[in-house]
Amino acid sequence: MKSNVLKLSALAIMAAMSVMASGCNGGGGGGSVTVVTQDPYAPAWYDMYGSSCGHGNPRPGCNYYSNGWKIIDSEDPYFTSQYYVLNYDTYYVNGYYYTGYAWTSPDGVIYDEAGNALNATVSNSRDIIADVAAEETAVVESAGKAFAAKYQLDEKVGIQVARTLNDWATLSKDRSKTSADIEAFTQRLYGVDFNSVKTALTEAATGNNDAMKATVAQAAASWGTSPETMKEILNTWYKNQIPGLE
Repeated sequence: MKSNVLKLSALAIMAAMSVMASGCNGGGGGGSVTVVTQDPYAPAWYDMYGSSCGHGNPRPGCNYYSNGWKIIDSEDPYFTSQYYVLNYDTYYVNGYYYTGYAWTSPDGVIYDEAGNALNATVSNSRDIIADVAAEETAVVESAGKAFAAKYQLDEKVGIQVARTLNDWATLSKDRSKTSADIEAFTQRLYGVDFNSVKTALTEAATGNNDAMKATVAQAAASWGTSPETMKEILNTWYKNQIPGLE
């Protein structure tokens, strides 16, 4: 049976939503703006935390569907009589030992006799913390490169965006986010001072888009792209619900 997982998407742009929503509510004057988010792109496979990690064949640590369900053996591209062979052995997966019949697909995913995918990551080491850290880094870099390619950004910029969003998404695992966190995140992600974003949103809500245009231009320069591309990205993330981006 497929198992559901809580989608803690590192690239779901919830961080940016918090920044925008905070900038609109309580900013002094102007109405509030409800921001709806979506992933900036939707690769075929996701990791156990809901972060996108690539197209093509599944692989250990990158074998969940977008709805949070994990792949089963019959859905594996190598599930044919040529490759499917059950072997009885002891397998080290996800920090524990599994002893029993299993099939190891050529893509590296291990399935038990019932067809359940066992491994979130392949490892010959017992240093689980290091393994997970390495996997997370690989996922972030893959997502960042895909994002950069989609919007013709420098690859380093795409990876930095992905890393920033991932750091923000995982911050709440340790503690609650603060206003200082939001301000620092805004500067790190967009290269724009939080107060500038707050002012731009407040003025745009009243029909004055000049500050928003200037803020978008500054963010675009920080990312090494055009204001038009920056607006396209923001409109995709927020489903055209940020005022002043028309």
